[in-house]
Amino acid sequence: MLNATLSKFGYPESLIKTYDYWHVLLRPGQVTLGSLVLVCKEDVFQYSDISDEAAKEQKQVVADIERVLKKRFNFSKINYLMLMMVDPIVHFHVIPRYEHPVGFCEKQFEDKHWPKPPVLSDVLELDDVYINELRSTLKADFALINDDAVEVGKKYRRMYTSGCFDIFHQGHLNILKKTKALCDYLIVGVSTDELIEKSKGRPPLIPFEERISILESNRFVDEVIPQIDKNKQKVVDEYNIDAISVGSDWKGKYPSVTCDMVYFDYTPNVSSTVLKRKL
Repeated sequence: MLNATLSKFGYPESLIKTYDYWHVLLRPGQVTLGSLVLVCKEDVFQYSDISDEAAKEQKQVVADIERVLKKRFNFSKINYLMLMMVDPIVHFHVIPRYEHPVGFCEKQFEDKHWPKPPVLSDVLELDDVYINELRSTLKADFALINDDAVEVGKKYRRMYTSGCFDIFHQGHLNILKKTKALCDYLIVGVSTDELIEKSKGRPPLIPFEERISILESNRFVDEVIPQIDKNKQKVVDEYNIDAISVGSDWKGKYPSVTCDMVYFDYTPNVSSTVLKRKL
């Protein structure tokens, strides 16, 4: 099950980027344009209890946040608020501050409380279409960060593959390994519990948070994102995907996308269905 803090801030739909120890979410209530929530993935309730690894990674995450928001909106200052009164898991409200109005998608927004502290209950009035566009834009901005330090000689820069990964096995590992061999940066979509139940009529054996943590720990995977629907073109557009890898049984049946398709044969005698029957 998702912890209450992540649920409160709309995860997984609000996810902008996931790291080894942190999630960056689009804050559902936009105090100022580009407001985010930085949530620690460890089950800790005091900042002093986060691991050394999480503390080290946080420096890079904060640098990425400031790089993206500065380039996209040119904030004047940025506020990091750690409250944890109602939502106990370690997290920060990231509030960019603006001395002058900032524009996005033909609208102008003012930081009404500049230069005083932000008021978290006073949020911008944005409809769902605008929020979706803002989330997609920031996802794409974060995805481009890694393009500055890619390897040379591989066929693709960015590839995507997805699945339920309900009981991770050798077949999954082989596809990830083969895909990573073709690209600099591999993004993996993991189906949410709700999508699996909707598609297969039953809940997964392994909860979403556990399945996604397994993929995040895999050395061939650079980034893991929730797969909340079957719209592959949306992923291609948001994450600048050059190619998608999938099992060869999808030839002629995979939804049309504007990137290359790479088909891999499945590992013989290995499937999630067979493993579930044995269990």
